[in-house]
Amino acid sequence: MIDTITKERRVQSHRMAKSLITSRTECLSQYKQLMTYKPFEMNETLQEVLEDFCEVLVDYTAKAHFNLYGYLDEQDGKQSERRQSVLDIADSIYPSLLDNTQKILDFHDQYNSDASQMVCDKLESCLSDVGELLADRISLEDKVINAVLSPSSQ
Repeated sequence: MIDTITKERRVQSHRMAKSLITSRTECLSQYKQLMTYKPFEMNETLQEVLEDFCEVLVDYTAKAHFNLYGYLDEQDGKQSERRQSVLDIADSIYPSLLDNTQKILDFHDQYNSDASQMVCDKLESCLSDVGELLADRISLEDKVINAVLSPSSQ
């Protein structure tokens, strides 16, 4: 019975990681596509691509909170993750992940609104900042994902 429960948790953790990485890959792909429009000049096409990127960016950002940390939190009164080492890593990273999320949401709020009012001069700098935020985020998430997927049974 315990072996079955452990296997089910392992399958769930792999599914969670795969979903997050799939979302991350889509976000990075959209980011790369958006960067091909440099130098930025606001037009209908750029506005559409920027809106699509903002949507994918927020979806990806939410996955860390709802999938990754949702997996680690209690579900139905039971702790999905029992390894204290994994929970410690997740807890230590969470404040940085929250700060990163807020900065991403700030970008989203700024550039997902009325695109006709956007200043394209600032867009390149803001997207560069978002690129750094994504790199930091990936590094943080990978620490948790690697701990979750680690075969150790501490």
